[in-house]
Amino acid sequence: MSGFNVRLAQAQRSRTLIFFFSVGGALALIALLLIARTSASGSDTAQPLSEPVLVSEAESEPTLETASLEPSTAADTATDMTLAEPAVLASLDFNQDLIQAEHNQFAGRSVPSVTSIDAVVRRGQTFASVLDNAGASRVDAARAIAALEPMFSARRLRAGQRLTIFMEAPSEADRIAARINEEELPERWLAGFSFQPDEERTLTVARVGNQFRVREAVRSLERQIVRATGEVESSLYLSAIEAGATDRIVGELANVLGFAVDFRTIQPGDDFDVVFERFVNRRGETIRTGDILYVVFDGRGDPLEYFRFEAPDGEVGFFTADGESAQRLLMKMPINGARISSSFGMRFHPILERSRPHNGTDFAAPRGTPIMAAGAGVVERANRFGSFGNYIRIQHTNGYETAYAHLQGFARGIRSGSRVQQGQIIGYVGTTGRSTGPHLHYEVHLNGRPTNPMALELPTERTLGDDELNLFEAERDRIIAIRDGAPMALAAIDEVASANVLLAQGSTAATPPASAGR
Repeated sequence: MSGFNVRLAQAQRSRTLIFFFSVGGALALIALLLIARTSASGSDTAQPLSEPVLVSEAESEPTLETASLEPSTAADTATDMTLAEPAVLASLDFNQDLIQAEHNQFAGRSVPSVTSIDAVVRRGQTFASVLDNAGASRVDAARAIAALEPMFSARRLRAGQRLTIFMEAPSEADRIAARINEEELPERWLAGFSFQPDEERTLTVARVGNQFRVREAVRSLERQIVRATGEVESSLYLSAIEAGATDRIVGELANVLGFAVDFRTIQPGDDFDVVFERFVNRRGETIRTGDILYVVFDGRGDPLEYFRFEAPDGEVGFFTADGESAQRLLMKMPINGARISSSFGMRFHPILERSRPHNGTDFAAPRGTPIMAAGAGVVERANRFGSFGNYIRIQHTNGYETAYAHLQGFARGIRSGSRVQQGQIIGYVGTTGRSTGPHLHYEVHLNGRPTNPMALELPTERTLGDDELNLFEAERDRIIAIRDGAPMALAAIDEVASANVLLAQGSTAATPPASAGR
């Protein structure tokens, strides 16, 4: 009998086949995983880190067809969609389509399930705490914040900032890879977030594999120089707004006029004229305003006319047609939108119930109204000071000092030794100390003696030299030419609005017959 064992040979052959099948299956599975990972991370080379994207207004208004059939073309424009017509938003879940489109465009892959969470930053919150509240892990939050840092420092996050946070379910390829690496994946993880740090930019942070990348979308805006002119009716503020100015422009206008105008004397019939920059989108909506170039106010006395001029040393100011500075050493009213509730001099004190000298002027205003430094100088003290409550005192040149009392709080960076500029916000109206209601108590001292701030005749802050005067006169003539050709701010808005209405009507109207144009 031979030594060959048939049963043993069959067993060996079976084991050999099983071995080769096992090795072949493992190699096939590894190849599939490598292909899946390569396709998932293919967008790493497609989009450079922190690449700014200029979004034109044509791109920032995708039609319904753009949003539903070609979502990638609308990827960078979610911020502009909040201005879309209500009828459009009602007919389609437009925001959700844009969220999905934005994420797909940035991450370069199709995502089976993305959920958006709208968050508003509360006082004391950080990026990490906001993302944690949305369900993001600490590791993902740290990676996302680190990716954002080159474009926007996390320290600049402020209360009131709105964010859209994206959470997604990990893909099947991610789950297979996790099982191989014996890792545990959450049901949902951070896909990214987006927000607007200002009116012109949108920053989006999105997951690419296990890392995060940041992308910046910038709106293209049209710069316009427009003119708001009219006659005061109930107030300068309301009349200027009705003429097409904005809150910011009216505030700047008050700062320019504040050195020469006692706002208590403004009355119906007074004339105003202001030429300023504004930046608008394609629909004609003002996104932000720029510089005031020219101001006229014709009230009691001689008309006041001022031109903006930037000197060769970079200092900017407003000057009369003859080159005299509009700015004085100190402002008479270091607060906007206030009324005088108590004047300088003897008065009956409402709390002490006796007559005593009142060494300043009280301006009644809502709690939290910003208070400005009346002039450039150095802060001598910024703390609690007896019956004055929260108190600031500033030393100026030529022997002048100003004091601000009963403040609700101090502006950031205001402390003893701080240097401030004229018009800089230093604090906010409150009612601390011996006070019956929110107001600013404002004092001016000259060489240690209290002085009525409303009766001061102060020197100009700057006098132009001969070389500067020649440059100013050229700039003055240029501004006059701009003024004469500038469209009215309100008329320009109405014209764009009418054009948009006609455009919308034309897009929905039936196509006219071929003979209609003949």
